[in-house]
Amino acid sequence: MRIGVDAFNLAADHRGMGRLVRQTLEELRNSRDAEVLLVHRAPQPNAITPRDLARLKLDAVWYPWNSMRFAPHAPAIVTINDPFAFTYPHRNAVARWREQTPIRRAIRKADLIFTISQWGARELQRLFHVREDRLRAILPCIDAFWQPVRAAATTPYVFFIGGPDARKNASLLFEAYDDAFSGGGPELVAAGTLGEADEARFQTMRAPHRRVMPSDEQLRELYSGALAVAVPSLAEGFGLPVVEAMACGAPVLASDATALPEAAEGAALLLPPSDVQAWADALRRVAGDEMLRNDLRERGFARVKRLDRGATARALLEFARQSRAIAR
Repeated sequence: MRIGVDAFNLAADHRGMGRLVRQTLEELRNSRDAEVLLVHRAPQPNAITPRDLARLKLDAVWYPWNSMRFAPHAPAIVTINDPFAFTYPHRNAVARWREQTPIRRAIRKADLIFTISQWGARELQRLFHVREDRLRAILPCIDAFWQPVRAAATTPYVFFIGGPDARKNASLLFEAYDDAFSGGGPELVAAGTLGEADEARFQTMRAPHRRVMPSDEQLRELYSGALAVAVPSLAEGFGLPVVEAMACGAPVLASDATALPEAAEGAALLLPPSDVQAWADALRRVAGDEMLRNDLRERGFARVKRLDRGATARALLEFARQSRAIAR
């Protein structure tokens, strides 16, 4: 099967989604049934450009980045990772149009739509009335990089990966952490970019706290050494930090919202994303209960093993075979 892949973002995307795309490409290349052609904006060694697609007669073209930026000249699959451009829209009208228009176009034009959770599939049906036969929910699987490693000797800490958008719910976690540990206790170690208000709130916390900006290797070490990893998000399309943390042996506290219960699948403490007291109580409990941490750790390892590394690659190959059969 000859499968083209939109590689416009491949080198630049170092987020979880970029890692997942590279993992799927590795699975496809390891398959005897697939010839992968990367599509770049400009000519590159071992790659093609959109202009080449009309003459190559591919069996399928996969767009992993929420949009279709060029004509496929073949049956097309687009991955829509989440609906947040619409459910958490940008306040600026121009920015909102730029975010939403490519997604609307892709949903309209693609032959098949991949998404990364059953919750995400239901949201696409609700928002865009996508027919069920055009949707395929495939839960992502992390690669073997995420595994327990020896952590540097340090004081006990709870780990949090923030983001600049409000749906990451950092403010609730900071308030709950102050309620739990303002008199002393484990540090809250926060990574990633915080919004301006969240950054200011973090700096005024009474509980022990520390900011970091880790590399992937440092991130793995931080997961591995944490008393727990907190994921208080109001909304996630899947929640890769949940399974990355579990793979590294960290107990996880997560919101019981959107796709996070799917990501955790019974291996995390799930809490209401608006209940400060519930989070404060859970933080105190997990920090002080080694048996609970060990139980969550073992459940986390088991959950990660159930994820299917090759699922996206197999689904792409299946679609390409069906497309070739129809073309005949």
